[in-house]
Amino acid sequence: MRLRYFCEHCGKEVPRNSQRCPHCGKFFSSVQCPRCGHQGEGRTFEAGCPSCGYLRFPQPTVSRFGGQRGTRGGGSGSPALYRILGIVLTLALLGILALLFLRGTGR
Repeated sequence: MRLRYFCEHCGKEVPRNSQRCPHCGKFFSSVQCPRCGHQGEGRTFEAGCPSCGYLRFPQPTVSRFGGQRGTRGGGSGSPALYRILGIVLTLALLGILALLFLRGTGR
């Protein structure tokens, strides 16, 4: 969901960085939150209303392994787990190759 801006005079949607309404021509002095009525400059609302948090999206949390964990369940797993799995598989492959090499040389 993206933030949408509307002219308080004519009610039509306007581009985010508009200085005036392209429909009715009125100049904008500030942005107003539709939930709490807080007013301020448009740049202060880019992450949601600074007063009540309206349309503020939750920030992803950081897991104890250093990777980012989303705000919803069903993540793809821990990066540390994939590293360990990669090391184990590499060592197993090297072990199999060593056995095949030793059998081929007759030892």
